[in-house]
Amino acid sequence: MKRHINIIMVLVLGFVLSACSGRMVQLPTENTKGKQVPAWYLKHADTGKEGIIFRDGFYYAVAVAVSPDMEMSQKKAVLKAKAKITDRINGEMNNKTSINYSEKGASESMTGTVEAQDVIVNMIKQTVLRTYSVEKKITLYNTDKNNYRSFVLMKISKKDVDAIVQLVEDKNNKKLLSKVKVSDTSDKVLKQSER
Repeated sequence: MKRHINIIMVLVLGFVLSACSGRMVQLPTENTKGKQVPAWYLKHADTGKEGIIFRDGFYYAVAVAVSPDMEMSQKKAVLKAKAKITDRINGEMNNKTSINYSEKGASESMTGTVEAQDVIVNMIKQTVLRTYSVEKKITLYNTDKNNYRSFVLMKISKKDVDAIVQLVEDKNNKKLLSKVKVSDTSDKVLKQSER
């Protein structure tokens, strides 16, 4: 009797496992020789002459990311595409060049060394980007490296980008007005102190 129950349990367990395994999706694997890149990824270059370029009323951004975790590769790709869009809307560039000259040694036999560094920083200020949508995505599994590569094509409408630009401009104008008010107040205080 116990033997029959054990056999039935094994059959039920096998049935459950086979039903669950049938629901899993087989991911395409990367062709390590030819590196598969989706055609839609290559078609949507992130270029433009001035500001944001729209096609069919939408701005598109593509991104790719790699991770040993499938979900993390997808999240990273989405974040990178969002960063491209917000960079176009509200990005700022800073450049800092520094040259350091130092001398070492005895006063009669000094040796001079020069170090130069050029740092370029692309800073994206806080920007609300809620209305994007992921148009296309594909995740490939690399069996050699045991990681996932996700490609994402994201879009956002011109109407939504215009609204975001307006919010950014309003916020910047408020900051300028508050600086002007502080400056006016400080001028008044200085004039009163001169009397």
